[in-house]
Amino acid sequence: MRTSRRAFVRDVGAATTLVALGSMVAQRARAYPLGLNPGLQLWSVRDSLESDQAGTLRKIGAMGYREVELYELPRSSIEFKKQCADAGLTITGGHFHLQSLKDRRTIEAALQLGMHYIIVRFPTLRSIRDRDISNMNARELNPLYEKITADDYKWNAEQFNRHGAEVKRDGLQLGYHNHAIDLKTFGKQSALEVLIESTDPDLVVFEMDCGHVIHAGADPIAYLRKYPKRIQLLHLKDLKAGYGISASIDTEEKDTNAELGAGVIDWKAFFQVAAQGNIKHYFVEHEGKMAHSHLESIANSLRYLKTL
Repeated sequence: MRTSRRAFVRDVGAATTLVALGSMVAQRARAYPLGLNPGLQLWSVRDSLESDQAGTLRKIGAMGYREVELYELPRSSIEFKKQCADAGLTITGGHFHLQSLKDRRTIEAALQLGMHYIIVRFPTLRSIRDRDISNMNARELNPLYEKITADDYKWNAEQFNRHGAEVKRDGLQLGYHNHAIDLKTFGKQSALEVLIESTDPDLVVFEMDCGHVIHAGADPIAYLRKYPKRIQLLHLKDLKAGYGISASIDTEEKDTNAELGAGVIDWKAFFQVAAQGNIKHYFVEHEGKMAHSHLESIANSLRYLKTL
C-alpha cells in the first residue's frame, strides 16, 4: 500500500512537471510572431561553429533560439544531435544541393539527425546536372548561371517532384529555398513562380528567403499573398537601405545584411500577411558583413523578433 501510494505521488509529480514544462515551451513560442519557436539558419554563425561547435550551440540556445537549420551535414550526426539537444535545440531541416539527394547516405544522415525538411538550396543547370558544384565559388558559377532558362527551371521542378516522392516515403518533406536568381523573369513569370506552379503541393514546399527576394527587386509580401499554402518556411533576412537590385547568384557577397529591425523590410506588415498563410517554421539568417559580431547580431535580431 505504501509503495503504491509512493509511486502514485511520484507519477503525479512527474506528470505535473511535464505539463509545466510544456506550458513554458508554449508560452515561449507565443512570445514570437505566429506563435512559432524561433529558428536560426546556422550559416549565420558558421565561423563560430567551426572554432567551438558545442559552445556556439549552447550560446544559441541560451539566447532563446529553439530550432536550427543546417547548411551542411556535420562530421558526426550522433555527436551534433546530442550537442543540439543539450542546448535545447531541435534540428528542423537542412540545405542540400540537388545532386546530393542521389546519395542514400544523405537521406540516412538527415533521418539520424531528426530532420523533417530536406531543402534544396539552389537551382541546377540541366547541362551540368552531373557536376558537383558544392565547392565552386560564385566567380566560377556566375558565367554558367547567366545562361539559366525557363526550361532549366521546369527540369528542376521535375527533379523536385521525383525526389519529393522518394523522401516522403522516408517520412521527410522536400522543400526549395530561393536565391535572388530565382526571381529572374521569363516573360510574365519569375523562375520561382515556374517552380511553384510546376511542382506537386504534396511533394514540394517552399522556403522563401526574404532578403534574396528584395535584393532582386521583388516583394516578399506579394509572394506570401499569391502562394499562401505553398510557402511554408521563411528565412528572415533583411538588407540595409541603399542596396543594389541584382538577380545574380552572388547577391550575398554584395551590399550589407541588416539585423532584423534595422533594415528596409516592414516586418510588422509582413507577419500580418504571413498570419493568413501556412507558415510552419522560420529561421533568422545573416549573410556576409554585419554591423556587429555574428553572435551579437543574431541575438539582436531575436530580441527584435520578440517585440513583434
